[in-house]
Amino acid sequence: MQLRRRKYRWDRITLVGGTFMLLIISLAAWIAPDSASADEGLALQHPRAVISVEEEQAQASSSQASSSDSALRPDPAAKSTSEDEEVKPCSCNRHVLKLPKNPYTDHQVAARNLPNSFFVKDKGEMEAGKRRGDLVPVHDGRGYHITALSHSYAVLLPEVQALLAEMGNAFADELEGTGSEGTRFRVTSLTRTERQQARLGRRNYNAFNGTSTHSYGASFDIAYTDRPSNDSDCSAPTRAIQNVLRSFQKKGRILVIPEKSCMHITLRR
Repeated sequence: MQLRRRKYRWDRITLVGGTFMLLIISLAAWIAPDSASADEGLALQHPRAVISVEEEQAQASSSQASSSDSALRPDPAAKSTSEDEEVKPCSCNRHVLKLPKNPYTDHQVAARNLPNSFFVKDKGEMEAGKRRGDLVPVHDGRGYHITALSHSYAVLLPEVQALLAEMGNAFADELEGTGSEGTRFRVTSLTRTERQQARLGRRNYNAFNGTSTHSYGASFDIAYTDRPSNDSDCSAPTRAIQNVLRSFQKKGRILVIPEKSCMHITLRR
C-alpha cells in the first residue's frame, strides 16, 4: 500500500502565523502604556508619612488654637496708627478768647512793685537771683506744662510761680470728670534777659513796648491748650481757660493782654 503524501501550503501557514503575531504585538502595546502611566503617577507623588488618628486630632486642635490666637491678638499696625495720631492743640489768643485788655503800663508798674523783683539784665543776673531765692525754677504741674524754650528761661518770681500753679489747678478742676480731663495749658515764655528780649523784639513788635515785664520774672505767656487725645474737641478746654483767666482777672489777681499768638499774663498784687 502506497502512502499518500500531504502537500502543505506554506503560504497559508505564513499568513496565519503573521496574523497571530500581529495580534500579540497589538495587545502588548495596548496594555503597556497604562502600566507605565500608573508607575509614572506613583513616582511623581510625594511620599506621605503614616499619621495615626490621635496625631491628626492633635494637629487639628493646634490649628484651631492658632487661628483663635490670631483673631484675639491686636494688630500692631492698627495700634501704631492710633498711637501716632496727631493731636492738634487748641489756640489761646485774642482771636479765640474774649477778655478785656489791661494797659501795658499797668503791667510794668505791677512787675516793678512785686516783692524782690529786679531787672534780669543777663544770665549772670538770673543765676544770682536764683541763688538769692528771688527767682525759682518752674516745672510742669497739674493743669499746665512748659514747652521747649528758645527765648526765655523757666524761672519766675516765687509769687508768680505760685500763681501759675494755682491757675493750673483751677484749669484742671474745670475739666475734671469731663471728656477733656487731662488737658493742660501750654506756657510758651517766662523770664527773659535783656538780650533775649531785644532779639525777640526784632521779630515781634509786641515784645518791644518799653521794658518787658518778662525781664522782671513777673509774667508768662499761655498760647495753647493740649488735649490728651482727639476724642474731644476744643470747645471745653477753650471755655475752661477763658473761665479761669476771666475769674482771676475780675478778682484783681492778674493783668491780661490778649495778643495775636498768646495771652500775656502778669501777677497783680
